[in-house]
Amino acid sequence: MQILLNAEHFKSCLEIVEKALPARSTMPVISNILLDINNDFLNFSATNLEMFIKSRMDYEGGESGKILLPPKIVDIMRYFPTDKVTLDINWDNYRINVSGGSANFHLYGSNPEDYPVTFDITSSQKKPINIDQKKLKSIIKSVVFAASNEETRPAFNGVLLSSHENTFSLTASDTYRLAIKELKDDKWSLDDNHSLVPARSMRELLRILGEHNANILILREKNILAFQLEGVYFATRLLEEKYPDVSGVIPNDYKTRIILGRKDFEDTINRASLLAEGKNHAVNIIVNNNQLEVKVSGQEGSMEEMLPVVQDGEDIELFANTRFVSDVLKIIEEQKIIVDFHGDGGPLIFRIDEDPGYLYLVLPIKKLN
Repeated sequence: MQILLNAEHFKSCLEIVEKALPARSTMPVISNILLDINNDFLNFSATNLEMFIKSRMDYEGGESGKILLPPKIVDIMRYFPTDKVTLDINWDNYRINVSGGSANFHLYGSNPEDYPVTFDITSSQKKPINIDQKKLKSIIKSVVFAASNEETRPAFNGVLLSSHENTFSLTASDTYRLAIKELKDDKWSLDDNHSLVPARSMRELLRILGEHNANILILREKNILAFQLEGVYFATRLLEEKYPDVSGVIPNDYKTRIILGRKDFEDTINRASLLAEGKNHAVNIIVNNNQLEVKVSGQEGSMEEMLPVVQDGEDIELFANTRFVSDVLKIIEEQKIIVDFHGDGGPLIFRIDEDPGYLYLVLPIKKLN
């Protein structure tokens, strides 16, 4: 069987599903990419048993069949010399010739009969959430960076999706910081009020979502959450851990509030991070008389920088992790930000005037001696 394909489109489909390939596995079969040729489409699938991704491209050959492609085919297509590629598949021995121009690769595919059943819930009768994918990308990006990467805290390895009445929210935390994004929309609700999605899956989904306006469906069935967009189906198993109630760590009232330029603050924090030391990358933040002073001192030197702010409330001084502060300033697009302080030992809370549903909380570092 011989198939002529657009090389760029073929490469794009492979790179999308590659994100679900396991780094290592005791099941060698899932280290491959499943190619399912089905009359009008070529369907490419990959899974690590926790995440499943399928991409699709048009096909007019009229034949059908399944084969496991070795993962090396992704790298081959990244360096392919022509814009057209020919796949010649021998169904008897699962050999694949990949050719174009002067390049001719002979690859060893394999029988797909032992490939695991994937979790496809597109036929679910339950009502999905319909959302613009550019908006969804912005929402996920605003919280997922705060999730923990430490395997010892499995609940905090997830992003909590919650729906209640007309509020849909995403929450992520690593216990030192917390990001919450709430949206008011009575059309957005999942059958289950809470879905704890692995942050790793959300980060991979971010790499797939585009910047253009196009609808994406979000479906939930039992322990599977799926995202369906044009030509791509992305599904992930949900975490079974119970996410703690984080509402109690958010103070009701601030003692100090400042409003300042987001970009100026980001640049200042980035400069301070060059000399910040230790595992906490500590920087001294002082609010006094409508001025924000950022100071850092270490073995290689010191720096001080002042920024004008609009201040409401008392003066305050504390230490914070420069990376935690920088992370949120990188993803906020608005020109002005609000930072609330809650006294000595209380958290810093970053807010956006144009987006009252967003909140980012950072615990301060204990004063350094």
